[in-house]
Amino acid sequence: MENKTGKYFKYAIGEIILVMIGILLALQVNSWNQMRLDRIEEKTILSNLHNEFKENKILSLKNISMMQSAMSANKAIMALMGSSGEELQKHNLDSLFYKSLPASQFTASEQSISNIIQGGRMNIIRNEALKNLLYKWQAQIDAVQIRERALDDWSYDKILTILSKHISLKEMDNNGNYDWNGKSKLRKPYDPLFQSLEYENLLDNFLFLHLMNNVEIQKADTIIDQIIEITKPYAE
Repeated sequence: MENKTGKYFKYAIGEIILVMIGILLALQVNSWNQMRLDRIEEKTILSNLHNEFKENKILSLKNISMMQSAMSANKAIMALMGSSGEELQKHNLDSLFYKSLPASQFTASEQSISNIIQGGRMNIIRNEALKNLLYKWQAQIDAVQIRERALDDWSYDKILTILSKHISLKEMDNNGNYDWNGKSKLRKPYDPLFQSLEYENLLDNFLFLHLMNNVEIQKADTIIDQIIEITKPYAE
């Protein structure tokens, strides 16, 4: 009886060990399979990010170009402050005014990042530098939008308010090919505007806001370049 009991006990221990090995193997296979699925998903995520930020690069360059053009126009106007009527007639002022009022906003595509964050899939990405850039991108877009709103508010509330008292916005809009453009019967000489200290001060702050906005969009553009570079191996 003692021998039989010992054999049964050994048999039971063996069965338990086999069950445990089976469970461990199943867990290992499941873990391996999950890792495989995660790597497939990671590749898809990185490929989507690469394509999205290549689009954002195009949008960024377009926005930078328009904002730099506006800043150049405002600098040209500033250089003419205090000039005589004879000097002002040598320049296409309506064109300068039109270019000085940018209507561009950097509306970046963020679908891929939204899907990653809202879906709780940030942990799928193994590259820590990329994850940091994605979080940094979100904060930087907010900074750009804050600067854009400040620039827009100053443009509409201050610059356009004083311009509307001294220049013909209708003739300025000739540069935009709008269907209401044409010669204004109410146009006045622009000389008084260029002798206005108030306008010079408003213009000075406008240029400062342009400068601050440019700093933020350049930072955003740098992040775009870094994300494109990291995700390049996954481009399709």
